[in-house]
Amino acid sequence: MPELIQNTLQTAWGWLVIIYLFLAGVGAGAYLTSWWASNRDLGGALPVVGRYLAAPVVALGSLLLVFDLGAGSFHARIFYLYTHPFTSMMSLGTWILTIFLVLSVIDGYGPLVGVRRARWLGDVTALFAGLVAVYTGLLLGVVKAIPFWNSALVPVLFVLSAASTGIAATVLGALVVQRSTCGEDDTVTRFHQGIIVSEAVALALFLFFAASGPSAAHFSYSRVVVGGLAAAFWVGLVALGLVVPFAYCALRRAPALAHMLRSPGWVAGEAVLVLVGGFFLRYLVVSAGALGRIMG
Repeated sequence: MPELIQNTLQTAWGWLVIIYLFLAGVGAGAYLTSWWASNRDLGGALPVVGRYLAAPVVALGSLLLVFDLGAGSFHARIFYLYTHPFTSMMSLGTWILTIFLVLSVIDGYGPLVGVRRARWLGDVTALFAGLVAVYTGLLLGVVKAIPFWNSALVPVLFVLSAASTGIAATVLGALVVQRSTCGEDDTVTRFHQGIIVSEAVALALFLFFAASGPSAAHFSYSRVVVGGLAAAFWVGLVALGLVVPFAYCALRRAPALAHMLRSPGWVAGEAVLVLVGGFFLRYLVVSAGALGRIMG
């Protein structure tokens, strides 16, 4: 049964898996954003909002993944996902996701019922949030049959994207809660700009090694850069998801533009574009890899 679940996932990478990878990254990144903001003593809603977002977002993504497995009854799928943590990446990931969900619920929602938030609990939960972000990349990277995914840069790319989309989701949540964004010193903006640059570098390296790799990986690379997925790559990921948010972060600190670009509309627009880019990243990596396996 565990092997059947693993094989099913490896041969039917569809929209539910893509959405899972996106939501798990956003949820983990949102928790890490609030944890980081809290440790930096930033004001506003940022230190809190990500803690509220993390568990529901990751739980929804995980539920979609279980439904997509399609092997056996729902209860059987849940049971067998916990039985082989030392031999199955999916089983190990299930334990990581479960522990993170339990800890994030306690840390995020415990104060609402009188449970005092402990710093050590936040630190441990942040560790598991990082593991969740890494796992979303490893889930693809261990699939040897698809060379495009079989790269150490996939987990790196997904972790950086999780951090970026997590910041975006938390900023949007802060806007909804109290129209509070990144603080007067632009600490989050500078941090986010660095993450965007790192993500762009990781993406370039990932594609470079794919282009010079096995024929199946090169085929996937060509579909992304010049083939049927090129519009989604150049417009959805590169332009909207990376270039525009980077330019926003840079221009936001210009005295002549600072007041305008710090308005809620501009802040929300940039955050939405980051989320769009994060979704396109997962869509492109999953879709191009599947094409490479079929055609390579």
